[in-house]
Amino acid sequence: MATVDINNNTRTIEVPDGELLIDALLAQGIHLPSACGSNGKCGLCKVQLLDSEGSFTDSERKLLSEQELSAGIHLSCQVQLYGTTRIKIPQEFLTSQEFTATVSKKKLLTSDIMELTLELVKPESIAFHPGQYILFKTPAYDDKRGVMRPFSIASSNSDTSFIQLNTRLNPEGVCTPWIFNHLKEGQQVNFLGPKGNFYIRNTMRPMLFIAGGSGMAPVRSMLRTMCHYQIKRKALFFFGALTQKDLFYLDEMSLLEQNMADFRFIPALSNEPLQSDWAGERGLITEAVERNLVEDASEYEAYLCGKPAMIQACISVLGKKNIPSERSYFDLFNVAKIPK
Repeated sequence: MATVDINNNTRTIEVPDGELLIDALLAQGIHLPSACGSNGKCGLCKVQLLDSEGSFTDSERKLLSEQELSAGIHLSCQVQLYGTTRIKIPQEFLTSQEFTATVSKKKLLTSDIMELTLELVKPESIAFHPGQYILFKTPAYDDKRGVMRPFSIASSNSDTSFIQLNTRLNPEGVCTPWIFNHLKEGQQVNFLGPKGNFYIRNTMRPMLFIAGGSGMAPVRSMLRTMCHYQIKRKALFFFGALTQKDLFYLDEMSLLEQNMADFRFIPALSNEPLQSDWAGERGLITEAVERNLVEDASEYEAYLCGKPAMIQACISVLGKKNIPSERSYFDLFNVAKIPK
């Protein structure tokens, strides 16, 4: 038998030799994000092996950064268990709660982004920090295994009987094609959560939000919550999209601007035809931030949601604007980071 020591003896489990770490954890109710059926293709199921000797699979070398490899980060679907394996995972994965919900509404926001409204069945309510995410369970279908996919909650935490998600279609994926093509209104689904350390900090500093595409979700949750509880903080929201067809929630953002005295929404389009009637910002979202944010933004907190490349580009711009790195908060595509 093999032994897995989790977070310095916080929990210990025994499993048959040769079992995959992701399966061993799943059998104990510890659900790590996964979107590829444990095939080493999505790179989401990260764990830190505390006794790693630097042996990595080809999939791990392809999907993990040099910094992660140096820190002993592995993909749990690539780790076979023998002897004693000491691992470190975010504490939240040891305390997750499972929910059953009914899909009350599916609504296309753009050609490839779907809003899901999930009415809670059991438990009947949820408490979460705006900005956190859930792990959505997709059942096996066609020739695909069931997977779990992280999605940020897009609704206010003042709404406790339901949550909303913004899901972006990945035609090559497993979860979102099922949501778009198979999931029906009225159908029951399951998810785990809430999870994540991406949430509003309890200060009165001005706030800078930067997001693109389905990265709208956690920012919308934060803004709707701030509006509901009348939290009076200066807030700027830069949202990047390709064309006008890729914009959504515009009426809602306009209403928030009316109801929140110091909030401004700034969309920027990077691929809008030059001859169109678009009169707003053009170019990459980083360019829009550089043009519109004051030169010395050292008092701001920054909340970023998007692809890793966008996050890195934004951090570079924020450094020029004097925003300290310790006040830049993000989850890369809503995946919980390994704790330091």
